[in-house]
Order: sequence, then C-alpha cells, then structure tokens
Amino acid sequence: MREICSPDSLLTKLLPPVKPEPGVVYVPSQFALRFEHNGRKYVFHTMLKQCVEAEVPKKASAGEGFDELIRGHFLVPECKDECAYYNSVSALVRAYTKKTGNRGFTILPTYGCNARCIYCYEEGMKQVSMTPETVEQTIRFIIETHIGNTVKLTWFGGEPLLRPDIIDRICEGMREAGIDYYSTMITNGSLITEEIIRKMKTDWKLRNIQVSMDGAEEEYIFRKKYVNYKDYYHSVMEAISRMSEEGIRVSIRCNVDENNIDGVERFLTDLNSGIANKEHVSMYAAPLNNVRLGEDDLSVWKKIVEFAERNTSSEIKPGGLIGLRRKFRISHCMADGNGVVITPDGSLFPCEHCSPDSRFGDVWNGATEPSVRS
Repeated sequence: MREICSPDSLLTKLLPPVKPEPGVVYVPSQFALRFEHNGRKYVFHTMLKQCVEAEVPKKASAGEGFDELIRGHFLVPECKDECAYYNSVSALVRAYTKKTGNRGFTILPTYGCNARCIYCYEEGMKQVSMTPETVEQTIRFIIETHIGNTVKLTWFGGEPLLRPDIIDRICEGMREAGIDYYSTMITNGSLITEEIIRKMKTDWKLRNIQVSMDGAEEEYIFRKKYVNYKDYYHSVMEAISRMSEEGIRVSIRCNVDENNIDGVERFLTDLNSGIANKEHVSMYAAPLNNVRLGEDDLSVWKKIVEFAERNTSSEIKPGGLIGLRRKFRISHCMADGNGVVITPDGSLFPCEHCSPDSRFGDVWNGATEPSVRS
C-alpha cells in the first residue's frame, strides 16, 4: 500500500488505528472511493481524506494481506454502522475544536433590496434597515462576544450596499475599540462604484466578495428582476474587474436549476470577454435550495461537474463547490459553526436564512435561548 496523500492531521490525532480482529469479515468502507488511473488502482477515503495506491477486496479477514487497509479504516466490519460512526467522529471533532464565543458575525444592515430575484427566500420580509441605536448596540455586542485576535465581519442582506453608511459606522466602531477586523460581502454587485471600492479597500478591509449573477444577459435580467434596471449586467462585470485590480478576491455565484443550467457555459464566455482583469476572479454554479431538496438534484450536479471539467482552460477559473477538500469538514452549514447572524432589528440567528423558530437572542441581551442555537 503506497500513500499518495496523508489523512487529515486532526483525525490522525483523534482516531487510533483499528486492530484487525480474527474471525471478523471486513468489507470496503462506504467512504472508500475506488478508482483507476493509468492502469493502477487507488482508493480515496472521503472522510479521512487519505489516498493510497492499493486494491481493495470485496471481502477480507485479518492476516490475509490487507491488515494495513483494516488499520486505516478502508476495510471495516461488515456489520458496522458507518453513518453513526461518521456522526460520532463529527461530534468528537466539534467538541475538540469548540471555543466559547463568536468566531464571526454576519450582519444584515438592511432587508431592503433593489432586485426581486425569482428564487429569493426573503420574499415577503419587511424591508427595514438597522436603526442608529441598533447599529451602536451591534458594535458593543461584537466587542463583548468576539473570540480571537481578529474579527471577521460578513455583510449580507437584502442588498447590503443599499446602506454603506451602516457598514461605515460598524467598521469605525471596530477601529475605535482597537479591534483588528476584516470583512467579506455577499451582494448582487449593482451598486458598486469607485467610491464603494475605495471604502472596501481602506475602511471595510474587504478581502473577498461573492457576487450573484445567474446566467447570460437575458437570463440575468429575467432572474434578478431589478426594480429599475440600468444595464447592470455589464456594469457589474466592470465592477468585478476593478475589484480584482485592487486585489479583492471575487467569487461569481451562478444560482442554477434545470431551467438555466444549460446556459452557464455561454455565461462564462461572456465573463471571459467582459471582465478585463481576471486575476482574482472565479466563478461557480450552485444549485438552488429547491433543487438540492428535490428529487432530481443529481442531474443538475452532474451538469455542474461536467461544466467544470470542460472549462479548465478558462481564464476565469471554476471555483466554489467543485474541488477536493483535503480537510475533514466540521461545518456543513452556517449553523454548524460558532458564527452568529445579526438581523436589521438586532435579533440573533445561527443561519442566514433566519427562520423565526431559530431566533436565539438579540444584541441587547445576548444568547437568551442557547438550547435553540444548539
């Protein structure tokens, strides 16, 4: 057995090697992904993130020459409940790495938005913004509850760039308190100007930004449904180029379903011709929630993977959800982590979807419902 890449270092520390037991029938783990390359056989353990050159038998016993595969969790007892095992490992890792306090803050300055995306999960929300009092209390809450030497602020909405003044004040509050911080943003990009880019670099310390665009021009206009459309399709591309020039990493997210997935390739062609500076720009296609929760998500995922494989020579690289993760993934959604979402009225949620039954406190009183957050 020849190792190609080593397992996740934390799992190596937490999980002892398995001792092969006589009389036990071992079968391939459901996490053992077997494949061939250039006539050689390999296996990649999708949980441990280890890859070895080896042939994995359909069945084996201790002492038959496959003990290394047993010790490395590639072969497991045929009666093993691997779903329960995964959950126990995930809980162990989470407990080992858990710290008290908030690792990051996703802040919604406003629920207002200049678009009416056909898939928006905030449809029907009252389009309110933070009051000055809520802004000041949000600053105090971040100062009192953050952990670590550097605070991560993520600007979300609604459309956060409808209220750059709120972003200005919260960042100013961090500087006044002597707190090191940086920020990221999720936006439709339509309100980005030269002045906004200057603020991003100097005042907001923006490292990366996700811009949602959902297809080539006709599809983009149909899906975004801007209240007052002003050729945002091309102006957003120009803004992306300018941000890339300033060293801000830009991730273009194309939300897809079965109705627009086939047009993503033409959209990428437009991006390659319309964005002058592509140095810090990537693009990825992401299935909408109704696709992920539906019965036919596999067909959409297959097209996403095929799209990424076909376009490896693109100047704008496919990124996002496609790629090999070399570390055990502790958080599978926002609510898994130690982050907190702060809405325009100062409520606290574990997830940016902000479902009413998951509210666990506010910026004035902190986490008043810790069991809800858990």
